[in-house]
Amino acid sequence: MGDNSVDGAGNMESDEEISETEETLSTRQPAVATLEVPFNTSREAEVVRNSLQVDPEPKRSGSSKTFTLKENVLCVEIRSPDVRQLRTAVCSFMDLLHLVAKTVDQFGPPAQQSKKMCV
Repeated sequence: MGDNSVDGAGNMESDEEISETEETLSTRQPAVATLEVPFNTSREAEVVRNSLQVDPEPKRSGSSKTFTLKENVLCVEIRSPDVRQLRTAVCSFMDLLHLVAKTVDQFGPPAQQSKKMCV
């Protein structure tokens, strides 16, 4: 007969139940969040994407982000090994998105660089 333990909610769990839960968690599919953020113009969406995609996720987080543009909509897919890490990655991303969007609102997107020809 296995040993019993009490979980955080005060419920009794056997060792078999705990190991089954751990096994289920380790074989679970990654957690995924897909965000679609509309902007006033496609240029603003492009500037925000370029600002946010420059910094890779820390390796220890296990999360990854994929950015795509659909006209003036920035689409972001965030993948993490589990929902706890996904929540952390989404919250961090939303903080950065808010900062970049406020900056673009305050100062406007940078002007398109013109291509100058040297003669």
